[in-house]
Order: sequence, then structure tokens, then C-alpha cells
Amino acid sequence: MDAEKKLTFLLENKHLDEELKTIATKVYQGQRITQTEGVTLYERGELGYLGVLANFIRERLHGDKTYFNRNFHIEPTNLCVYDCKFCSYSRLIKQREDGWEATMEEMLNQVKSYDNEPVTEVHIVGGVLPQYNMAFYMDLFTAIKRHRPNIHVKA
Repeated sequence: MDAEKKLTFLLENKHLDEELKTIATKVYQGQRITQTEGVTLYERGELGYLGVLANFIRERLHGDKTYFNRNFHIEPTNLCVYDCKFCSYSRLIKQREDGWEATMEEMLNQVKSYDNEPVTEVHIVGGVLPQYNMAFYMDLFTAIKRHRPNIHVKA
């Protein structure tokens, strides 16, 4: 079933919430959604529903072409000063015993462990701590690029 058929099937679903149906209709008609509708998707859009919308837009824009990269993640820490609703693994500072904080050397060893792999990107994600400041990350990015100049750093 192609993306248009899947979206049409979704729009015909009698059980689909009216707000979500309105958003899907706008996507089908090539209209932009509002910020409020984006928040609705964030709060109530199930993964399958979001996938149908995203694939429909992707096929409309790019046809059958899909591009992938090979990446790996570095997570400097899971400790964080924030308590974001969307984060599935972070620990607040007060839960320090349940968390980790990687050293620069440990993170560079992670990069080196992929030396024989055709990865194109390193994705750096994790908690927010004051000691992991801009200078720290600039040093980390520089060290990564020094070791592997052609890799893309996404952070």
C-alpha cells in the first residue's frame, strides 16, 4: 500500500480523533500545520499515525528515494539539571548514583571503536550539566575531527 492509500485509509478511520483527522487532511492537501497542531501531534499522535504522515510527505517530496547514513551515538552523561517530559533515560542530579558521566578519553575510545566501520556521523546526545560547557564540547568536537576528519558531528 503506497503512502497516499495509507493516508486515505487513515482519513476514513471513524475512530480517529477529529483534531488528528484535521491535521491529516491538511497534510494530504499539502497545507502547513500550525504550531498548536504540532503540539497536538507531540502530545497525542501515536507513532504509527506520525509515520503515515511523515512517509506521505517524504514520498510527495522525494518519490521513492530515501537516504540513510550510518551513525553511532555518544552519550556524555545521563545526569541532567532538567526534567524534560520527552526524555526516556535521564536522571536528575539528585539521582547521581543511578547515572554516569563519561570522560573525554572514554568518549574518544567510543569513536575509535568504530574505526573499521563505514559510519558517516557521530550523534552526541545526553543530559545537561554545567561542567559539560561549550568549551568542553568544542574540545570534544575538535578531538573527534582530529581522529576522524570526514565524520559529521551532530550534537
